[in-house]
Amino acid sequence: MAPTAGTLRVGRYFLALLVLLGLLYSIVFWPGARHSPKLGLDLVGGTQVIFTAKTEAGKTPSGSSMNQAKQIMEQRVNASGVTQATVVIEGSNRIVISIPGNTDTDVAKLGKAAVLNFRPVVMAAVPVSHPTVGAGSRTGTSSPPNGTVSASSTPSSTVSPPANRTGSSSATVKKFAGPDAAHAQPLPVPRAAPPSSSSHATPSTSASAKKSASSTPGTAPSSPGTAAAPPATANPLAGLNFPVPTSDVDFAKLSATQQQQLQAAMSSFDCNAAQDEKDVASKVFLACDDGKTYGVQLAYLLGPVIVPGREIKGAAAQAPNVSQGQTEWTVSLDLKSTGSTNWSKYTGSHNLGSSTAQGGPATQCGATSTPCADYVAFTLDGNVISAPVNQEAIGAGIKTQITGNFTQTSSKQLADQLRFGALPLSFKADQAQTVSATLGTSQLKAGLLAGGIGLVLVVLYSLVYYRALGLVTIASLIVSGGLTYAALVVLGTQIGFTLSLAGIAGFIVAVGITADSFVVFFERMKDEVHEGRSARVAIPRAWVRARRTILSADTVSFLAAATLYYFAAGDVKGFAFTLGLSTVLDLVVVFLFTHPLVSWLSRKKTFGSARFTGLNSVREGGIAAPAPEPAMRTRTKTVRTATASPTKGGRAPVAVLEREDELAPDAPAGTEPDALVEPAALVEPAALVEPEPL
Repeated sequence: MAPTAGTLRVGRYFLALLVLLGLLYSIVFWPGARHSPKLGLDLVGGTQVIFTAKTEAGKTPSGSSMNQAKQIMEQRVNASGVTQATVVIEGSNRIVISIPGNTDTDVAKLGKAAVLNFRPVVMAAVPVSHPTVGAGSRTGTSSPPNGTVSASSTPSSTVSPPANRTGSSSATVKKFAGPDAAHAQPLPVPRAAPPSSSSHATPSTSASAKKSASSTPGTAPSSPGTAAAPPATANPLAGLNFPVPTSDVDFAKLSATQQQQLQAAMSSFDCNAAQDEKDVASKVFLACDDGKTYGVQLAYLLGPVIVPGREIKGAAAQAPNVSQGQTEWTVSLDLKSTGSTNWSKYTGSHNLGSSTAQGGPATQCGATSTPCADYVAFTLDGNVISAPVNQEAIGAGIKTQITGNFTQTSSKQLADQLRFGALPLSFKADQAQTVSATLGTSQLKAGLLAGGIGLVLVVLYSLVYYRALGLVTIASLIVSGGLTYAALVVLGTQIGFTLSLAGIAGFIVAVGITADSFVVFFERMKDEVHEGRSARVAIPRAWVRARRTILSADTVSFLAAATLYYFAAGDVKGFAFTLGLSTVLDLVVVFLFTHPLVSWLSRKKTFGSARFTGLNSVREGGIAAPAPEPAMRTRTKTVRTATASPTKGGRAPVAVLEREDELAPDAPAGTEPDALVEPAALVEPAALVEPEPL
């Protein structure tokens, strides 16, 4: 049966609440997602790492540098401010970072300086210290998954970053077109067919491979096999008797012998050697990657810096667009004015299109049709984090997108490091240990006990004072608890929110705020009934009055929580966050559940009974109410009066009708009569005719 005009359509509110609950819990129970809230360090323990600042001659770092380093580390590990990770300065040169739970974050990397630079790739080689990683193999029967990378047993030809074949995952840099951008196109195919999966690198074939590599364009040399490897060294370029090339043009000017010597030197580079990139921005630089991009670890000879990291204006991790075939996370970069101009100038002359048109040198890239100059290396703290190929010219002011086998964790971590800047000091991770949660567990039990007692008292009070309306309070608290739990899980998954003891305290305080909203509504209902209205009529009027009070109170609570969150730090910030979250959920419950439920119950006959809700007891003696106005009965009598003698002027006597109101005999004393009706107008006599004379 459709509700009458003016009746609240409660179905719409219940439907909106169900949609909200369904959306939240679909995320909670999504396959592979976390199904429980993340707990803080004081509840589940975690990891603690101590970083010691490294300075020249062992001097004590300045207090301002330590404070700046602390702030940057805190932003890296706790970007949203709700993960409950703590960063504190200990002594004059140590910073202690504590992260709750079994985190997959590499805590040691939080102390990295995060010096990022864009450098051109002059050449690349497989170092003897760490030739392969993962799928790559020096003597395996198949080429690396992302292209062909190999080196001959004797210095003969150069080795390059492998080209990506069609269908392989690409490591590219291109214009950023937003989250819905199409996946980067595969790199051009090699000039000659790549080595087949059945080719083997053995000592007997190394000589023929050398000859083939020098005579047939596009044929990659074979692996070094069992030939003696040169000793690893941190500075392999020191023994060269010719200038080290700083660009692809300089490399092309080298003789074949010099190129072979350079490759041999690169192959002897020790990737484990510590490299400091701060003071060599205008010089060549040697660095290695981690081997994950191309399946084999490479040592790179890099030219002078194209764009320094200080020119980065912003960085963000981008999720893959599955509908367009993307499977990997990427990082988008937004450069400042000067950096964007330099980057635009460089990519305009060093990209796949310009190389094909200009016929750029391809000698150093061996089997690929892509010159090394089209590769650009992104170095972070002296390591190559990505060496993509530049596919197109990137105009000034356009964002750059970096790909390179990033995961969600690694892409977000890199974006945070780039966004929050470099540390003013160098740090060394001295100690890492696991922190137990013994103290926090006992405190948690005490806190939950206190919260349970408070909740029981609220329920008992509601049942005793509001009778069946107390059941509405209980149902509303259950709905609020369901929304809160789902919100905690979703926030923990999306922004890393971690629940601590302080956060639990915020939720316990919020129970009182939620119950207060119900009390305000119910008391307004009783006020309306007290004035003589029925329960069904009283509820809409009471809601209008209560709504203003609830909104005002919750607004004040939310502003207080927001202010505390902004100025606080550590656990206090977590308390403020949960308090503000509970305040918002309180409004959702009151507007979408409590008010519609009470409106629906008011249509039932039993709702207004004194035994069920106690509302009508306001009129039936439970609370003194003013006596109803008694019915007043009046009676009217009409009298006719007339003048006893002819009026002056010869007019005949005039009859007058008058109404005289009086109260009925049984009317209570002091009762006023009904509003009097205006007395009948005087009846004007007809014009009299003079009597005929007798």
